[in-house]
Amino acid sequence: MRTRASAFVLSTLLLAAPCLAQEAAAQRQPSPEEMQKIMDATMGAMVPMMGRMMEVMIEAQLKFATKPDTAERLATFKKNLYDALVSKGFSKSEALQVVVATGLPSASLSAK
Repeated sequence: MRTRASAFVLSTLLLAAPCLAQEAAAQRQPSPEEMQKIMDATMGAMVPMMGRMMEVMIEAQLKFATKPDTAERLATFKKNLYDALVSKGFSKSEALQVVVATGLPSASLSAK
């Protein structure tokens, strides 16, 4: 008799477990307001770190820009661009306009 009772209890628990798990998961779902508070707190914690990262990136770019070799390399880039445009059929005036409008190579995706 005891074995049957234990088997019954065990099978009941096994069958009820998925229902209880779904119910518990539904109870733990944060509301939109709670989610907004969590996101605000997370972003608030990230802003100082992101600001520091930006400072480090700008400082690295400025350090690179002050090297004498950098100006030589950038001039080579612009001259090669101009020559390639002329060789592809652009007039000298058109090529110059494209070169002036073309930004310098940069690690930033939004640089112009």
